[in-house]
Amino acid sequence: MSNSEYSAKSIRKSFAERGCFYTDSRLAELMKAELGPIDEVYDPTCGDGQLLAVFPDNVKKYGQEIDPQQLENARERLVNFEGVAADTLKAPAFMGKRFKGIIANPPFSIKWEPDENDPRFSVAPCLPPPSKADYAFLLHILHLLSDDGKAVVLNFPGVLYRGQREGKIREWMLRRNYVEKVIHIEGGYFEDTNIATALLVLRKQRTRTDVEFVDHEHNLTAVVPFEKIQQEGFNLSVRNYIQPPEPEREKVDPVQLELLAQRSFLRKLRAELQMSLFACKMEGLDVRPFLAEIKKIVASAEREFIRGKQQPHLFG
Repeated sequence: MSNSEYSAKSIRKSFAERGCFYTDSRLAELMKAELGPIDEVYDPTCGDGQLLAVFPDNVKKYGQEIDPQQLENARERLVNFEGVAADTLKAPAFMGKRFKGIIANPPFSIKWEPDENDPRFSVAPCLPPPSKADYAFLLHILHLLSDDGKAVVLNFPGVLYRGQREGKIREWMLRRNYVEKVIHIEGGYFEDTNIATALLVLRKQRTRTDVEFVDHEHNLTAVVPFEKIQQEGFNLSVRNYIQPPEPEREKVDPVQLELLAQRSFLRKLRAELQMSLFACKMEGLDVRPFLAEIKKIVASAEREFIRGKQQPHLFG
């Protein structure tokens, strides 16, 4: 392994320990498609620019990243990019702007230091818990999202169903009609982990109150009214509203099944006979009476078959 490969793996391991995962290019393209055509885009946790890189050069890109080296990599990688190295939750950049397009893969469920005086978080009914910053990032994104904008955010699935403070904020977001779509993303899109994830599509000033649920794994969609979500306790788990199809049972060929059973029986019979022959030889016993009994059973079975009996009583 080269020094550069070792360094890259070390960085990925360090990020994974902090809940950060490199976004797969296929997933980045899916998120871009959900966002739709835009002329500028903002990523509040941009890393080395993996998500922003899927947008063409003519799209103005804004990003913030806590790791200065990662931000420097983004600057080298991206065209038409403006970035700031600082902690997005503690020292947010671009607070004077409102973005029509926001795309993000924030670190999953990391610890943070809540500030009840911060206008980004004080609008919610409570602060996100110090042990999990997922909703702090979502509130930050909503704060910087323009009234006619759209945000596509990749999340740990727990944001869809966890209770306590997060449940209260989720209910508040749904009552404010900010949640447009929830997409279940199956595992296999990250080099660092195989966990499933969830895409939240957020909008302000929506004219509809229902929420679209998508099972990306099985290509299934359901549009669910707000009243149904309310009945479910504001749980946004896709499985609450879409049941994946039962896997098809493999068709059984009775002829092949019987042939397999016969081969298995013959293997067992051969092994048992070998053991009996060996034991008789060791103990000086005559094995021929035993073999004669087996021959009688076989002959009886053959006669039963010839007579066409469907349920032969071989041992009667």
